Amino acid sequence: MQRILDTAEAILGAEGIDALTMQRLAKDLGFTVGATYRYFASKDAIVAALQRRVIASLAGDLHACLDARTSDPITRIALVARTYATLAARRPLHARLLSRMMGDPENVLDASHGLTNLQLALDIGTTAVRELATARDSGALDAGNDVERALVLWASLTGIAQTRKLERWQIPGLSADALADQLVRTLLVGWGADPRKAKDAITRAARLVSKKVEAT
Repeated sequence: MQRILDTAEAILGAEGIDALTMQRLAKDLGFTVGATYRYFASKDAIVAALQRRVIASLAGDLHACLDARTSDPITRIALVARTYATLAARRPLHARLLSRMMGDPENVLDASHGLTNLQLALDIGTTAVRELATARDSGALDAGNDVERALVLWASLTGIAQTRKLERWQIPGLSADALADQLVRTLLVGWGADPRKAKDAITRAARLVSKKVEAT
């Protein structure tokens, strides 16, 4: 099954979603089409399984970074943000699959597959909500709605991630990482964090993510 998913991921990465068909997949695997259907009932099932693998990978990244020896609540929020913000640079195909799941206005998957994967993605979101709540409870952030803050953080970082495709044009001042850092600092300060602590937290988070995730 993992070989099927690896091959499907390779097709998606090289040629896009439209190139992935059960017939093409069977050909690349050296299977009959019928044999492929014994493992996955449809293309939707394969795309859904790939998305679940992406979500699991991102969850693993988050846990690895949050297991770093830091208890500072602002740094931990910055870690969550940095881990998500750098996904497109670390694993471009994973970022595209996740973006397609969350951002495509069309219903890419049927309701059963889409709902299951959305729930898994929302489970990752609870990590951000939990860290925001901890920071608020500790007084590092002002009182506010943790869920709304997590959604604002996610939606804003998702938007900034789209600018990575423009970096090849070397537009002055356009750096997705720098924009993400500025965004996170602005939000944290707006939510009541000390400006100096917010800046230091973002610097620490960048170092820790590089050590824990980007080097793996």
